[in-house]
Amino acid sequence: MLWFKNAIVYQLNKDNLFDTQAITNAVNACPFVPCGNTDSMRSGWVSPFGESQDNPLVLDNNGQMLLRLKKEIKILPSSVIKQALAEKVTQQEQLFNRKLKKAEKLSLKDEVYIDLLPRAFSKYQFFWLWIDTVNKRVIVDSSSFKQAEDILALLRKEMGTLALTPYASDTPLEKTLTKWVKESLSFPPIILGDEIELKDAVEDSIVVKCKNQEINSQEIFVHIDSGKQISKLKLLDERGMSFILNRDYTLKRIKFDNAILDKNEDFLPEESNAKLEADFMLMISQLTDTFKSMQKIIEEIITV
Repeated sequence: MLWFKNAIVYQLNKDNLFDTQAITNAVNACPFVPCGNTDSMRSGWVSPFGESQDNPLVLDNNGQMLLRLKKEIKILPSSVIKQALAEKVTQQEQLFNRKLKKAEKLSLKDEVYIDLLPRAFSKYQFFWLWIDTVNKRVIVDSSSFKQAEDILALLRKEMGTLALTPYASDTPLEKTLTKWVKESLSFPPIILGDEIELKDAVEDSIVVKCKNQEINSQEIFVHIDSGKQISKLKLLDERGMSFILNRDYTLKRIKFDNAILDKNEDFLPEESNAKLEADFMLMISQLTDTFKSMQKIIEEIITV
């Protein structure tokens, strides 16, 4: 399903420009190829429209580009490797009539792993990537910075360079969110949700998590007054979505309202490609509005 569940936002450095043709060429140069007999993992681009060879690998609508990455991981349980290794060690020790050295066992472990790979099961993961050439940013649908960096590395490999930095501001977001809640500031259409996480400003391991909680309540103010700062906060965009904003500026658990999800339900089954493109434009319109509002709110809170 297209609709992003997470958003890690990267901003392109000002001295660089997006080239849609260069991005398309880079994607076309790295299509997904299944793992070979000796591969433990492979990743590559597949079409957003489906994995048919007739579908393009890039959806480009006036500089708004949608990519989809497929990742194959070979699954080899450690218990299977351990059992196969034990059998091979026993065979070798009987053959040589002596105990094997540690280095020899490590070498056998590599051999066992390579022998088992062709018979291993495959696990597949898919990741969406939205490239906004208008606002010079990249948004990855991933909950992990490491995973996002691995995805971007595939683009950098072919493009040579892609100078991106995760979105951030000079003021730590914990202070901004804490001020927002503590001073009961109001910024419609973005409103406070009912979920919050606070961490001690000195001891990061001291964490308070609250769900189904009135955010502007005395209970939350007590934690703030004791030195804790907000590290996660659920927010609602009354235009059609909710999300958890983390102190590293990532958005997680994004949920779009049914009123948004159902807008393009009139498409016929044979119009699936057109529906995907319409859904994409609808989604990025919503996310763009939310990003713009959040950026303005953060700037306003910092200057208050």
